Amino acid sequence: MNKIINLLIIIASLLPMVAQAAPESSVAQADSAYQHERYQKALSRYLDLAKTAGTSSDLYYNIGNTYYRMRDNTRAILYYERALQLDPSNDDARDNLNFVREKAHISVDTGASFFTDFFEGLVSRESSNTWSVIAVVTFILFLCALALYLFVTNVTLRKVGFFGGGVLLLVCIVSVSCAWYLYSKAENQTEAIVMVPSSTLSTAPHAPSAREAAFTLTEGHMVSILDSVVNNSGVQKEKWYKVKSADGKQAWINAADIEKI
Repeated sequence: MNKIINLLIIIASLLPMVAQAAPESSVAQADSAYQHERYQKALSRYLDLAKTAGTSSDLYYNIGNTYYRMRDNTRAILYYERALQLDPSNDDARDNLNFVREKAHISVDTGASFFTDFFEGLVSRESSNTWSVIAVVTFILFLCALALYLFVTNVTLRKVGFFGGGVLLLVCIVSVSCAWYLYSKAENQTEAIVMVPSSTLSTAPHAPSAREAAFTLTEGHMVSILDSVVNNSGVQKEKWYKVKSADGKQAWINAADIEKI
């Protein structure tokens, strides 16, 4: 009886190791298929990993690369965007995204000011977790500087504590703001990518007549979702999104034409 119990304990202790080894083995198989240009096989394994082992920025980046190799620029853009949503500091995903967009002649000029674009670019260089770590470290250093100011009698050291503490507190506040901004942006993701070759947007939430056609967007373009309705007037229910394009135009698009990032 004791031998059986001991055997069960050993098996239970090995299960986490087996569970960890399985995804690593699947990743290696997917990477190998990609390197040998068996892209359909690699894609299938990467997508299975996303379902079974969870998502990550690197995994979405690999899926984006695979779609690009399969000459599907639209889905490559979608997965590069998803990689950056999880980790804005993923420079490889950002570079590849910009390359594919340029190749597909897709503009993402939002019309924002230079300072807005600069702030967005600066904040997005790091992930929300990194900004959180910076905030914690600078707050601890601020407490040290505060203690230096309060409990040290040397005038020079007290000045260092006072002014250094002020700078550290400012950095801490900025870091917390950046972390919260990126976290909120990820949690309230409203961006989507047009997935069909061409989509005619409507001034009303239904298939547009000639008079209701607003403008047309081609595949790969990004839109921001503002609102949604379900249209029950047709044979079957259709969901429509009110969206804003990169250049600020607003209209309704069939939900089947886009995919959320």
